[in-house]
Amino acid sequence: MKNNHKKIIIAFALFLISFGIKAQVKFGVRAGLNASTVSFPNLPNKSEKIGFHAGVFADVPLVEDFMSIQPEVSYSTKGTSFKVLSEKQSINMNYVDLILPVSFKMSDFNINVGPFASYLISTPDYTYYNNNSVLVDAFKKFDAGLSAGLGYNFNKMMIGVRYNQGFIDVTEDNARVFLGSGKNAVGQLSLGYKF
Repeated sequence: MKNNHKKIIIAFALFLISFGIKAQVKFGVRAGLNASTVSFPNLPNKSEKIGFHAGVFADVPLVEDFMSIQPEVSYSTKGTSFKVLSEKQSINMNYVDLILPVSFKMSDFNINVGPFASYLISTPDYTYYNNNSVLVDAFKKFDAGLSAGLGYNFNKMMIGVRYNQGFIDVTEDNARVFLGSGKNAVGQLSLGYKF
């Protein structure tokens, strides 16, 4: 499976580079903070987990000065925090995100919306505290959903907020009885630079 996700990343990177041959295509980097949670209904005292994301993207014009697509590959730390017996715990989930938003430009502002697919590259376990059992491989590798955001551009720099909502239950059968069904939700604040 590890080789498969490496092949997907390489293929997507080649896809981005192929667009670079065309005129007016710009590349950039983006990084920032994540505030994430997973909608596990049975998890006690659930709260957001703070993490980060970092990635590269291309800006491919479709309608000059109005609409473009911005394919992006990023590394993103997600998961959720919770409390058991007043002790704060976290489920840490590290993903590679492939995002394909359409960007609508209005002067210095832009609105972005589009699908994303994610691949879990870490192996988070979950300890069930009532009987102290550890659930191994408790979460599915694949996630997908919708991304929407708002950005502001100044010169080559940009600042943006984005919300990614997963549509897939990421809980494996062995963990669903303890956690319930869970979907990823991530709010992001990022800074970016276009070359």
